[in-house]
Amino acid sequence: MRDVTLMIPQRGGAVPEVWETLAAADINVEAAVSFSREHHRVVHVVVEDAVAQRTHDALTAAGFLVVDEREVLIVPVDDHPGGLAAVARTAYEANAEVYLLSMATGDRAMLGVINLEAAKAAFGL
Repeated sequence: MRDVTLMIPQRGGAVPEVWETLAAADINVEAAVSFSREHHRVVHVVVEDAVAQRTHDALTAAGFLVVDEREVLIVPVDDHPGGLAAVARTAYEANAEVYLLSMATGDRAMLGVINLEAAKAAFGL
């Protein structure tokens, strides 16, 4: 999976425009994170590897600033109290420092980690 990260202006309508742009390009989003900073909003859009370049191109063509793209993991999460804790613990015990974590579609979590290969091995990916 690829995390395409962009910065968008803090203005009404900017957030839905991101998702509308991706929908118009027929791009399915596997996970997403959006949060405000001082004068802009950071948006992480996680997509299948096969559509990462198309995602980047569609967002850029729509006037959004893509600032990063990197591999992230989508891992299963048990849907009960402690499910996400188990995911975080597994990454920690694999010495894969988590820099980004969010829930994904279905019973899955998205992890951005420093030691990608260790995390892949820990989660059997």
